[in-house]
Amino acid sequence: MASNITKNTNKFPIVATLCVAMAMCGSCATVIAAQTQIDCTLPHTDTRIQACNIIKRASEFNGCLSAEDIAEHTCVLMDSDLAFCDAEQSINFSAIFDRSNKTLDCKGGVIDHGWSEKSAANIVPSSRAKQMPFVRFYDDRSLSDINVKNCTMRGTFHAGIQMTRFFGGQLGGDGKLDETEALPIGHNNVLFEDINIEGSQVGIYLGNFSENIVMNRVHIDGTERIAVYSEAGSHNIKLSNSIISNNRTREAVAIDSTYNSEISNTRFLNNREGAINVYQNCGELKGSVCPVVRSTASNGNKIIGNTFINNGITGVQIASRQGRNHALGWCATLNGLPGQFTDESINNVVEDNTIHCSEGTALVLMDGPNLVQNNTIVAKEHCVPLEISTGGFGKSKSHLLDGLEVQNNTMTSVRPPRLRNVSDKVKFEP
Repeated sequence: MASNITKNTNKFPIVATLCVAMAMCGSCATVIAAQTQIDCTLPHTDTRIQACNIIKRASEFNGCLSAEDIAEHTCVLMDSDLAFCDAEQSINFSAIFDRSNKTLDCKGGVIDHGWSEKSAANIVPSSRAKQMPFVRFYDDRSLSDINVKNCTMRGTFHAGIQMTRFFGGQLGGDGKLDETEALPIGHNNVLFEDINIEGSQVGIYLGNFSENIVMNRVHIDGTERIAVYSEAGSHNIKLSNSIISNNRTREAVAIDSTYNSEISNTRFLNNREGAINVYQNCGELKGSVCPVVRSTASNGNKIIGNTFINNGITGVQIASRQGRNHALGWCATLNGLPGQFTDESINNVVEDNTIHCSEGTALVLMDGPNLVQNNTIVAKEHCVPLEISTGGFGKSKSHLLDGLEVQNNTMTSVRPPRLRNVSDKVKFEP
């Protein structure tokens, strides 16, 4: 994903926000490139609130928000804790967090922007609501100790929960950290619990260097692009006891340059382009928006005790961008030169999962060392139970798989595992 939008114009922040919701759609780069050149060394000020027609403060409602308080789509600045007055509420607003230590509790009610077949009769859809998330964090500061709970969210063409973080010159014009510089701190210590997100472009977007984010009992259904995106440098991200279903045009969960995180006890159902991809992004869109060159790989993550049913291309991919070809100017890590990118994703654990599939590949492993054990794979019809390969690379890169251990897994399959460029330094016990 992109970072550091620094020109303070009316158009630029809106375009950048839409790009987040589109989760790196190729057309987005074309739109941004047509704008004024960005100076990535300048501080960034979040001006997205200017896109709101109506702005109120949470403190105006004395802690209790009712549908009667909101006549049309309203941006509510979370200057105090806020709860719905009761569970039988459908309210057309966006919660905008510009400060830390705040809680939004919907009490079982609905944040409804009106653009859904399930939208309540009292909600009048508007173009403004269509282009706003349900929950948004200010992107020019790092916010902490925020809770969002007991909410159903429906009817937007934007991200559901948007936690973008721009660092306004801290990463310099090239998007690189000095080797002696500590990693920046993004939004941190955030809880999303008992959340349902229906039919948004992106479900939950975790911005650069997010840390200590808990997503518990979250159901994200029918997203157009990605259900959960965890950005560069993020760590200690936890998704548990959740359901991710019917995602359409990209993998459901993207673990991008995110480390020491965990996905557990979650069901992935009918996600057409795959369930979980673990990878290190090469710092895309160089020259179009300010890059964040990935200083952390997707290492030390755990995918444990999950269930995957009919997830199209794959259930789980480790190092899913291994050997990907990049054109001139596209990949910041390659200094804008064309070539193949090496995707580092090591010391991850894939354990005690159950994967059912009838097409695609249940499990794809393209880097080592990683540990894959005690999984149950039922691959019917055209599904390949397991692939171990060097991705877009050939045999000369077989050393990338060194230390990979695949053991004690149960596979029921019509088709055999697919092994490519595997050396004797890979432990594979079918």
